[in-house]
Amino acid sequence: MAEKKIKRQATYKQMAFETAVRNPERYKGILTAISPYINKVLNDEMLLQVVSSLYLNGIVSSEGVQIDENSTIKNISEAVIKINSTRRADGGFPQGYQSRFWTYVRTLSEMGFVLAQYQQPLKFSEIAIKLINNEIDEQEAFSIQAMKYNRRSPYRNVSNDFNYFKFILEVLKQRKRISYEQFIVSTFSNAGNVKEFLKIIDENSFGEPAEVENFLRTNYKTNLKSQTILRDYPDVVLRLLIITGFVSIQFRGKVFIYRNIANDEYINDLLSVNIELTDEEKENPSLHFKKLERYNNQLLEVIYQHRKEVEEKDGVEYTQKASKIIKMYDLDEKKIVESIYSIGTTKNIIPEFKYIAEPLKLEFYLSLILALKYGKKFAIRPNYKADYIGLPISHAQGNTGDIEVYSKKLYWLIEVTLIRNKTQQLNSETTSVIRHFLEDNKINKYLSKYLSFVAPIIHQDTKEFYDYSIVRHKIKDQRFNLKPYSIPEFIDVTLTSENFKDMESYTNQVVEEFRSNLS
Repeated sequence: MAEKKIKRQATYKQMAFETAVRNPERYKGILTAISPYINKVLNDEMLLQVVSSLYLNGIVSSEGVQIDENSTIKNISEAVIKINSTRRADGGFPQGYQSRFWTYVRTLSEMGFVLAQYQQPLKFSEIAIKLINNEIDEQEAFSIQAMKYNRRSPYRNVSNDFNYFKFILEVLKQRKRISYEQFIVSTFSNAGNVKEFLKIIDENSFGEPAEVENFLRTNYKTNLKSQTILRDYPDVVLRLLIITGFVSIQFRGKVFIYRNIANDEYINDLLSVNIELTDEEKENPSLHFKKLERYNNQLLEVIYQHRKEVEEKDGVEYTQKASKIIKMYDLDEKKIVESIYSIGTTKNIIPEFKYIAEPLKLEFYLSLILALKYGKKFAIRPNYKADYIGLPISHAQGNTGDIEVYSKKLYWLIEVTLIRNKTQQLNSETTSVIRHFLEDNKINKYLSKYLSFVAPIIHQDTKEFYDYSIVRHKIKDQRFNLKPYSIPEFIDVTLTSENFKDMESYTNQVVEEFRSNLS
């Protein structure tokens, strides 16, 4: 059992979330990976299974835990125990792999997605269930939970007692934009007083990080490290704010945060739902979780009211926006390709796009390349959620393709993933991709249909699945061409504008090889 800690007196602290998970888009994968353990009691034995499954699913990785196609929870558990043995107790969970679990669910707990307590059953909220079942997308899920969020909660022993998301939205109602440096100062707000914050930024220039740091140390007596104050904490908060769809990030020599005017009515309707927590609910995890669940119907109603049917003109609209983005940020083929190859590294070829999540960056950059090469002939429509400029916010609701390219006669679907793990790729990026493509009634009107699957590497099992799909559906006389591509292969063929010819050639080759083998 974890020793019961003596609760320290609450103080005012900087706004923060768990920094181990910087990209909030990872949370859907985390929820999916731990969902088999819903209602299971989180004792030591169960937690070892849960944490081991996080390694197996590629959510967590370590050189000390080797994963291959023969790995199971049982045969990696010893390594999982060893590699996490020095982790300190946290969140009521004991030292070791148990507290490692808390690292990945702390923010999910704070925002009301889950109720995860040591020696208690794991509970998922209605919103978490809808998210992993693809009934709502990440942007919708996080915007709902952001409306419920409160600084003071069972998970944060702080004197700050207000909803930071609502506070910053009110700031951006009264100011067109704030700089990243001003945003850092906002994370130190004690009570979410908008008038007080606006007075502070009016009276101080905050032109340089050093100026911000000096102000915060003088006025808020913080003794945190400079990196924590100026980057680590605000960076994660901003990423969560972006995925809600509430803000847009622009680079004008430095980072500026704007209210996402494309979502103004949506935001105002969410803000109209009044959410209040009692002092007891801010102290008790179970009561906190139950109270937040009460507001689901009202908030989901806002989501459903603001969903719009995607029309064909959206592809033309995105192509126009893509052209503006290319011009605004002075992009060319070389810079975009370099940016694609920098995904997953610390390199930042285009600093303006730093806050776009990694999987979305691949879709975004490929969409830009397609707009450059094919924008004059076809409409290009990526299906991610975007701000009013056209910069990605989050993946769209499940069961939709990633990038669609079309004209009156031709339809081309490009499915994109950064998944490298062989098992994950085969399980997540094969049958669902074919289903999106062949079961989408809207594509039946097109005479020519094409499908490209793009991943960092194409495993042999994945290739064989797609080859089998070609033969199987050709037998049914379904007219389409497809090919699985590694990222470099797809870039090379796109830069020469030979995509259609290449997919036709590959499809014909697979069919001919099948015929030869039969005979």
